[in-house]
Amino acid sequence: MAITTFFSSVAASGRELTLSDIINAEQTRNTAISLLSVLALVGIWQVGAWSLPSSVLPAPTTVVQALAANLAKPDIWIDIGITLSRIAAAFLISMCVALVLGFSMALSKTAGVFFHVWIVCGITVPALVTILTLYMIIGLNDTAAVIGAAAPVIPVLAINIREGVKGIDPRLLGMAQAFRAKRRQQFASVMVPQIAPMLLASTRFGIGLIWKMVLFVELLGRGSGVGYRIEFFYQMFNMTEVLAYALSFVFVMLFIEVAILGTIERRIFRWKKQ
Repeated sequence: MAITTFFSSVAASGRELTLSDIINAEQTRNTAISLLSVLALVGIWQVGAWSLPSSVLPAPTTVVQALAANLAKPDIWIDIGITLSRIAAAFLISMCVALVLGFSMALSKTAGVFFHVWIVCGITVPALVTILTLYMIIGLNDTAAVIGAAAPVIPVLAINIREGVKGIDPRLLGMAQAFRAKRRQQFASVMVPQIAPMLLASTRFGIGLIWKMVLFVELLGRGSGVGYRIEFFYQMFNMTEVLAYALSFVFVMLFIEVAILGTIERRIFRWKKQ
């Protein structure tokens, strides 16, 4: 309805509709839908809070008040910083290994067959078993926590990257070779534009999985971080603080998604709007 009204106003003004107008209208529509989605989630939460005891599911306003009080203290910022450092390290490990595996399996049939068993085993073995095994082998330390968070994510990212590389159009590579483009030019001008959407999607997907794994490893065997705090307050039967800490990290991840990854996406794909 908003887009229709916008287009009608443009038509009434007598000026020609441009691509920029269409993009702005689409962005306005998406913003409205996103806001409606957030309100729906808060509404469902509120209905659940009315239906259940406050000790089980506190109301959104109660959790927000607890979060505001926590943000005024340094403890929560320290825990967020610790968790973010573990996420960054685990994501870097998982993405680097997945890139090597994904490209190897896509470009080499031998590597594809060889690593297939590894990937299947990595997907099949529960993350809990992997994390506990690494804690037993390495010890209850940050190294085990980071590797334990990265290991379950590697097979999933490797498969995604493998399929993205396999999807490269061979005709474009053939055309580049026909024009005697150098390998570096073929990679930068032909392969990268085709795999960039896949890499960005893998980055988003990987970060989403990694932060859940990091909270899990913190809950199981660390004495600091957001996951540890959530486990601590859960043991104290304080669901308000549990949800407040969880909500704080949801906001952090939303900031990373919108402000950082969103900016990168707009810069990489700005040629689509030209």
